[in-house]
Amino acid sequence: MNLLLIAAAKKLGRDTDIMDSYWKYQQREQNWFFSPNPNLDQATKKPSSLNNWNSWDRLSVKQKMTLSTLAGFRNDATDIIRNSSHLSKLKNALSSKWRNDLYSVFWANEGNGKLWLCNVFIGDAIYLYNGSNFISGNKHYFDPYQIYSGRSFLRKRNSYKEVKAGDIVVFKYGGSPKHVEIITEVQKNRFADDGFCSIGAGRGQDNESLGVVKCDSHNWYLGGRRELKDKGNTYFYI
Repeated sequence: MNLLLIAAAKKLGRDTDIMDSYWKYQQREQNWFFSPNPNLDQATKKPSSLNNWNSWDRLSVKQKMTLSTLAGFRNDATDIIRNSSHLSKLKNALSSKWRNDLYSVFWANEGNGKLWLCNVFIGDAIYLYNGSNFISGNKHYFDPYQIYSGRSFLRKRNSYKEVKAGDIVVFKYGGSPKHVEIITEVQKNRFADDGFCSIGAGRGQDNESLGVVKCDSHNWYLGGRRELKDKGNTYFYI
């Protein structure tokens, strides 16, 4: 049982700065999300200061884009006017909305669909747990298919009977691995198949569903996706 990974995942789920950025990125309201991991591709560090427009000019494009979004301007900062009011908003965004321990990560593509972050939640949780970089060669977190295919350092459980709290479950939808979460509790049921509770992101519902523990939804005889015996689930552990 990996209680420390569970604790890290729950801490991550309570981090509203990160979860809000996940949601806005997923919905394409902004083109970046916050992560505690500085080793990701295009991870952008918080500027040390912003005193005037000259210091603004010295910021990187991604630093400007992050601050612009946090200050309520457009993603590309094209609506910023070089006056004292806009500079004040940018300064406030730097001091109150961008923590020193967070990096803005720019992975958005040119498509129009939602940008799912279930694997980002797993990677961020593992990073918070032990500092490991759960990343592939392109410095992106392993996605559900890569995890399912054994490309990450996770080890596969041979049977659902071996599953423990702190394991990682890959869910199959339509025959292919599409979603991943961290198991927080294994439930032993008297009259129904054993199930589990898990935590994650990228669930596609609403902002409040991110980073929240959800449990098997069985109702005596009605099964749920969080049943241990579900053939669509594959289990891994660190």
